[in-house]
Amino acid sequence: MADLTAISTWTLADVQHFGRRAGFGLNPAEAATLQAQVPSVAIDAWVDGTGAAYDATAFTAALATADVVAEPLVSANTTVAGSVAVPAVAAPHPFLVQGADAWRNNLNTAQALLAWRMQHNPHAFEERMALFWHNLFATGWHKVNNAALMLKQFQLLRSQGLARFDDLLVAISKDPAMLIWLDSVLNNASGANVPNENYAREVMELYSLGADNGYNQADITQLAKALSGWSFTYGEADYIRNPANPNQKFPADARFKVYDGTAIAPDTRLWWSGTATVSSNMHATGTISLFGQNLDVTTTANGWAKGENAVRSIISARGSSCAQFLARRLLTHFVTTGFSAQDLADVAAMIQAANFDLRAALKALFKSQYFFSAANRHALIEGPVSWIVRAARMLCPSLASAAAQTPRGYPAWRLVTNSATTFDEAGMKLLDPSGPNGWKEHTAWLNSNTMRYRAKLAAALTLSETRTYNSVAYPLFPAAVTVDWFPTAPTSPQAVYDRLVALLQPAPIPAAVSSAWLAALWPATFTWDTAAQTKARELAFLILCSPSGQLY
Repeated sequence: MADLTAISTWTLADVQHFGRRAGFGLNPAEAATLQAQVPSVAIDAWVDGTGAAYDATAFTAALATADVVAEPLVSANTTVAGSVAVPAVAAPHPFLVQGADAWRNNLNTAQALLAWRMQHNPHAFEERMALFWHNLFATGWHKVNNAALMLKQFQLLRSQGLARFDDLLVAISKDPAMLIWLDSVLNNASGANVPNENYAREVMELYSLGADNGYNQADITQLAKALSGWSFTYGEADYIRNPANPNQKFPADARFKVYDGTAIAPDTRLWWSGTATVSSNMHATGTISLFGQNLDVTTTANGWAKGENAVRSIISARGSSCAQFLARRLLTHFVTTGFSAQDLADVAAMIQAANFDLRAALKALFKSQYFFSAANRHALIEGPVSWIVRAARMLCPSLASAAAQTPRGYPAWRLVTNSATTFDEAGMKLLDPSGPNGWKEHTAWLNSNTMRYRAKLAAALTLSETRTYNSVAYPLFPAAVTVDWFPTAPTSPQAVYDRLVALLQPAPIPAAVSSAWLAALWPATFTWDTAAQTKARELAFLILCSPSGQLY
C-alpha cells in the first residue's frame, strides 16, 4: 500500500528529489537552503508560491517585454494599425530575436516563451503543473493556429491548476483554444440539429474518467447537447493584424460565451470573425439525462453557464472513477509508473477525501513517505522539455545575473525551438501534440531518434554552440564555466565530476564509466585552466547524454 503519512525530516537527497519532480531542479545551494526548513512548511510554500523565495518582482519585470499575448510585435517602436507599440529589446533575448516587423502569431516564439518561463519563474511548481496539465488537456497549435489563445490556455493551467478539479474541468471546457481544438464552436443542438459529440466524448474519455469507464454512448450524446453553443467572442481591439500583411489577422484574446441568441456586448465579433450584436442560437433547451440524472441545460443557478451543471456532474456522479483517473495520471508524472493496484486505490481515496481539491491532494502526496521512497528515486524518464530546462537552470546564469548583462544573458530559446534542436524531434512538440491524448510518458519518451536530438540539445547547452540569424551568430545557451558551476576551483578531475553531478543530478553512474570518462578527458596532470574548462563542458555533455542522465 502507499504510505501517505507525512515525513518529519528530510535529507539533502530528499530535497533534490522533490525539486526535480515538483519543479525543474535545485542547485546545491538552493537545496541546502530548503533542507534547513521543516519539510511540511517548505512543501506548502513551494506549492503555494509563498515567502521571500518566490518573489516574482524581477521575473515579472523581465517578462513584461516578452509576453506574446499582450504584445503582437517583437521590437517595434511605433504603433501599427490594429496593434500596440512594443519597446525595443536588446538581443540576444530568450526568444525575441526577430526583426521589428515580425509576426507574433508564431508557434516557435510561443514555445520559447514557455521554456523561458520554466527556466526563470521563481515559482517553479506553477510552471511544472501547467506542463503536467498541458499533457492531459492536450491542445494543438496545428488546429487552433493562434499563439495568443494557446498561451491564454497555458495561463489558465497555471492559475487554476491547483483548484478543485471540477472547477478546472469547467474552466478548460470554456477555454477558447479548447473550444476550437475539439469543435465545441461547431456544436449546434438547437431545434432539430444533431450535436457535435467530439468534446463530450473526449472530456470523459481523456480528461476525467478514462476510456469506457462509467459512461456510455447515450451519456456522450446527452452531454454534447448540454454543451451545445459553447463558444467565444472577442472585441475589435483584440483583432490583431500582421504589420507585413494587413489581411492576416487573429484574435489576441477572447471570452467564453454560450451562443443562445443573446447579446454579445461589450464584444462585437463572433468566433469565426463575424461582427454581430447578438449570438446565433446553437444551445439546446430542456432537460437531458446524464449518468441517470435529469439536468436542466438552460439553468444558470450558482452563476454557472448554461450546461455547466452537466460538466460538474462528471465528478459528482462518477467521483470514484474520476479519482482513479487522476491518481493514475499524478502517479505516472510525479512518482512512479510502478505503482500497485493498492497504491492507486490509496491515492484515489486521498483525492476523494480532499474533495478533489488539487492543492490539498498534491501537498499530501509530496509530503508522503511514499513519494520519498528510495524505490521512487530516479524511477522515471524525464520528458525532453523538462529535461533541457532543468539542465539550463543548473548551467545558465540566474535571472538576476542574466538581466544585468549586456546583451542579456538569456538562452536564445527562440532559436532553440526553431532549429535542428527543436522540442519536436526530441519527442515533445510543446503546444502542438498530434492529438488530444497528448504524449505518453516515461519509457515512451526515449527511442533512437529522440535520444539523437536530446544529444543535440545537450551539445547546444554545454558546448557553446551558436545559431546564425540575420547574419548574426547568437549563442543558444550562455552557459559559461563560471563560479556558478564551480564556486571554488576544482583541484582534480574527480572534483570536476562531483560538482557537475551535484548540479545535473543524474541517476547513479557506474564508477567504471565515470572513471573511464575522467581518464579520457584528463590523461595527464590536472590543471584548472581554459583547456580544463573546455573538458568540463564535455563532461557535462557526457553526463546529460548518459542513460543515467535521462532519469529524474
